[in-house]
Amino acid sequence: MIDEQFKQAMRRLASTIAILTGGEGDGWTGIVATAVTSVTADPPTLLAAVNRTTSLSPVLHENDRFCVNLLAKRHRDLVSVFSGAIKGRQRFDTGEWQPSPSGLPVLCDAAASLECQITSRIDVGTHTLFIGEVVEIVNHPMIDPLIWMDGRFASAALGD
Repeated sequence: MIDEQFKQAMRRLASTIAILTGGEGDGWTGIVATAVTSVTADPPTLLAAVNRTTSLSPVLHENDRFCVNLLAKRHRDLVSVFSGAIKGRQRFDTGEWQPSPSGLPVLCDAAASLECQITSRIDVGTHTLFIGEVVEIVNHPMIDPLIWMDGRFASAALGD
């Protein structure tokens, strides 16, 4: 009973959708994620929870970097692509991607892209929490986050 109540409660937690990426060159991989959060501003650090069954998980265990690409409303089509509609490196044929200075895939027009150096890995249940210190940031001037809540896309308005 608590499992279902927990899932129902977490569906009420609105979150910006991100694409987490890793790998280099032909080894690029990425997944859709909503379990991403800031940990601290000093040093700038993020936490990303990744299911160990995803294609990204072994890449992050083998490498020391990942990129969090925060999606904007214009990226709605990328959600299905990176949720499994397309497999492997072909996912990056949708959208405009370029390698970061360290070779990670970065979405060129993401609301923000944050490249992280992994500082800790913590296994919790079915997931690994990857904690990374932010080493590169690109912010897009337009703020229009693609939000996920209650199993569907939602909207946010700036103001009040």
